Amino acid sequence: MRLTSSASQQGVDWDGLLMLVLSTLFILATLGLSWLWLIFKTYRTAQQAPTPSQIQRPLIVFGKQLHHNQIDNDYHARLQRVLALQTDQPIFVLGGITAPNSVSEAKAGETFLLHRQPSLESQLILEESSRNTLENLKQARLFLARQDNPLQVALLSNRYHLYRCQALAQGLGFDVTLVAAEDRFDGHWTNCYKIFMEAFFSHWYHTGARVSRWLNNKRMLAKIH
Repeated sequence: MRLTSSASQQGVDWDGLLMLVLSTLFILATLGLSWLWLIFKTYRTAQQAPTPSQIQRPLIVFGKQLHHNQIDNDYHARLQRVLALQTDQPIFVLGGITAPNSVSEAKAGETFLLHRQPSLESQLILEESSRNTLENLKQARLFLARQDNPLQVALLSNRYHLYRCQALAQGLGFDVTLVAAEDRFDGHWTNCYKIFMEAFFSHWYHTGARVSRWLNNKRMLAKIH
């Protein structure tokens, strides 16, 4: 099954750029402490996230940018974890097309999963039209609401990515549990770099959310809720 997205292709996101500037200024004003706090929270989540053997909630699997229409090691780990889980719940596979690829992240994930476990076909729900993780989650929320299902989901991604996924989902009203793709966090410098970047993106999101609420800006609030 595929979810259709009402999100339209837009030009420059000036609100997002403004929040990026404000987020960076806030980091500088706090001498990096606000960013450091989110680095700690991102790292702690990466260390502590569970790897359950079964899930009794709808499962949301985050896509990742493809390379020449092929999945990379991180996305491979996410999809392998799906295959290792025991669940009879819907499985949302998220991710649209990113240049220069011609295949959506969700479609590549579906192909990988069905090649190895065809019985999953009836459970898979693809969201491949949205431009970013927030829009992906909004489409999943809309689907669950239409089915009169509670917004109780499990989020599956790489350990370094889970804190931000959780923050975005909770901001949209989801009740979440986490599922880590890897058995444990690998402290290789590349993963540490990803922790730093994820914390920066989380800082950007939290800044935008707080400023939008402070200003009660309905346009900006609509983007994050």
